[in-house]
Amino acid sequence: MKPFAPLLLAASAIGACGNYSNEDLDFQLALPEQGDLEAKLPQALTTDASSEYYKLTRQVVATFNGWATALVGLVDRVRSTSPTSRNGAERVWGPFADDKHPGWQIQVVMVRVPDPNVPAPAFKISYSVQLRDTTQSGSAFFEFMTGQYASSGSAQRGEGQMQLLVQAARDAGYPADDFGELAKLDLDYHTLNYPITVTMNITNVPTAKTQKASYQYAENADGSGTLVFTLTADAVPGAPGTTADVTFTSRWLGSGAGRADADLSSGNVAVGTDCWGTDTVADYVWRWDGQGDLGSADVCVFQ
Repeated sequence: MKPFAPLLLAASAIGACGNYSNEDLDFQLALPEQGDLEAKLPQALTTDASSEYYKLTRQVVATFNGWATALVGLVDRVRSTSPTSRNGAERVWGPFADDKHPGWQIQVVMVRVPDPNVPAPAFKISYSVQLRDTTQSGSAFFEFMTGQYASSGSAQRGEGQMQLLVQAARDAGYPADDFGELAKLDLDYHTLNYPITVTMNITNVPTAKTQKASYQYAENADGSGTLVFTLTADAVPGAPGTTADVTFTSRWLGSGAGRADADLSSGNVAVGTDCWGTDTVADYVWRWDGQGDLGSADVCVFQ
């Protein structure tokens, strides 16, 4: 996604080939790969006839996946090169120049953390993407993104957290215009077993129209899934012209057929429901104001 272009460009400097030692492999495995944290809505299909809530779900999936992909991209190039330095349980990549922002440097630091609750062959690692303003004498690196990962002892199976600290970078003088109104992004994931879950919370700057957004994704082994997300609606039951947060719960089968329900976030008041088949076309629609109602709820794949 565009907001992450500055560091993705800077990270290209890390892309030279290198060899990992056996001790380095745990650090490599601690980082999620592209696609690991993405929501997977079965159909790639969207037409003019597609259900309104299906279209909305697909749009939100694209946004969710863009953030998840960009977060992984910040550390993904660590996989392609050996560390710049090794010091016991610590590995460092960099520092390297930020190609888009002259005078700034970037480095990635990873540390293996002792934890009696994570016995070998499992492991726990913390990591951070750090920035430094080299135009300021004596300036120190500060954390732009932090993360940690606890493995189950098998590759890419474990639990992790990632946090993007955009406002902290702004406060330190980093040119963060490309990040828009984002202040902080928190992501938690669980890939030990099914259902795989990813939770994402976005906090925007105080002047933003929408202060917060949240997403909870769950993926089952059979391809079915759930995505819960909150949006600000332009009108709410009984008060036209007002705005309120509306929580959508979208569920689908591996075939793609699904259902989405909308409720006011405060008070749990139902706002609407769409059900769709494998062709994404609505076969049941209900709205609180009665406009656009269609079919019977008996046809919904989820009751």
